[in-house]
Amino acid sequence: MNPKTKKILIIVAIILVVLGVFVLLYQSAGKEAFIRTALSGLTLGSLFFLVAGGLTLIFGLMDVLNFAHGSMFMLGAYIGWQLYTNPTFIFGLLPQILAFAAGVTLTSTIKPYLIKWNLPEKWVKALPKMGYFVALVMAVLSFVGLDIMGLADTAMVAVTTTTVGNPLAEISVQEPLAQYWFRPVLMLLSGALIAFASSKPGNKTEFAPNENLFPKILVPIGLFVLAIGATLIRESAPVAILLMDGNWRFAIALLVSILFGFVFGAVVEITLIRPLYVRPTFIIILTLGLSYVIRELVQLLWDPLAYQMVRPPQFAQLGKAVNILDWLQNGKATIDIAGVTFPTYRLFVIVLGILMFIFITVLMTRTRLGMIIRAGVQDPQMVEALGINVKSVFTIVFALGVAMAALGGIGSGPFLPIQPLMGDQYQTQGLITVVIGGMGSYVGAFLGAMILGMARAFGDYFALKYSLSTAIAEASTVIIMVIVLLARPQGLFGKKE
Repeated sequence: MNPKTKKILIIVAIILVVLGVFVLLYQSAGKEAFIRTALSGLTLGSLFFLVAGGLTLIFGLMDVLNFAHGSMFMLGAYIGWQLYTNPTFIFGLLPQILAFAAGVTLTSTIKPYLIKWNLPEKWVKALPKMGYFVALVMAVLSFVGLDIMGLADTAMVAVTTTTVGNPLAEISVQEPLAQYWFRPVLMLLSGALIAFASSKPGNKTEFAPNENLFPKILVPIGLFVLAIGATLIRESAPVAILLMDGNWRFAIALLVSILFGFVFGAVVEITLIRPLYVRPTFIIILTLGLSYVIRELVQLLWDPLAYQMVRPPQFAQLGKAVNILDWLQNGKATIDIAGVTFPTYRLFVIVLGILMFIFITVLMTRTRLGMIIRAGVQDPQMVEALGINVKSVFTIVFALGVAMAALGGIGSGPFLPIQPLMGDQYQTQGLITVVIGGMGSYVGAFLGAMILGMARAFGDYFALKYSLSTAIAEASTVIIMVIVLLARPQGLFGKKE
């Protein structure tokens, strides 16, 4: 059978099964309960997809099992919450983070020159180790004497547009520029040394494609310029953001979480994942350990407490909007949908998940980068022979996956408690979604996420209605995975190896 015809038949069969299940659920639950529960299921499904979409890019395309993905989801929530409540912490560390990223991203630029060095064998082995060691020392020195805990404490009091009194009272005084400037400089040198070490100078067995290096140098230059700008506005930027309208502040929080996830993912891939591609078992152990490190670091900075992020004003005004236009004009907290009252912010999460699915679809099918990603996964040697740096492409893929997880984290912040363990559940559901949809299939990941979201929502509804154990609802997603794998071991849209 033609693969396209087979794919169409699978989609039709899934739609028919889902419609049949929906008819049964509608008859059992009734109109109002069905609509409310279905919308809740779509909300959960969108969050599952924001995690599973990133896992599909990383695990499905790169064969990298990232057990720290849930922690990165959680980290995105904390970063966005910190910026929304009080961005002093973010801007207090941003110059160092950007400077370090600028140094690390020099790898693609300097590697073609470093591997041509004529060095004795002992120096080829020793230089990377020395580079990593000195880089670690410089990174530690850049934080000596910096009051990180004091910066983190600035978010303990939520600052919103409705705060009574002075909203700037919780801003701590930043370290003077004359005492601070050396910190980003040390982080820049630390990142550059990591780029030097990971390039393996003198190792002529390494391959560097013959390509135009000018576009590559633009990334570290851009990050370096941003680091300089962030250094100069460390004190003024938090004040300006806190005086903004809450909606704009939330939009900036979304953007910062995405950018943080992208930069963090790129740095992790270059420094930790890339050297271990030939040892996939080590990657599993490393990412598992990284998840614990991230979790403990978060608990150290913000305490093992659960915080609730205040909804932006657009989703917080009292009353119920009669339609979308009324909500856009008045920013009501709820909206009427077919006679059912539903929170407007949850509708925003649903739209966010759909937009990200459209983004991935367009990226992978309509852009040159998507073509290179798909080709690089299937035949990396041929793509490198064409002059394309596959390692850089994999860095972008990993960074995009982490950025999606970070977006899911901050997107969930206004209606989920922000706490150190929040990523664990979504890590598990994301892995189940990827397995159900099929490795590397973003269409399968999207449909799988929506199916799991519906299953969990209706499972919770019926468990509550008939006084059943909540464990039944929690087990529903695993039961669906087992059924799918028994029928199609490769997943709904996966391909047989």
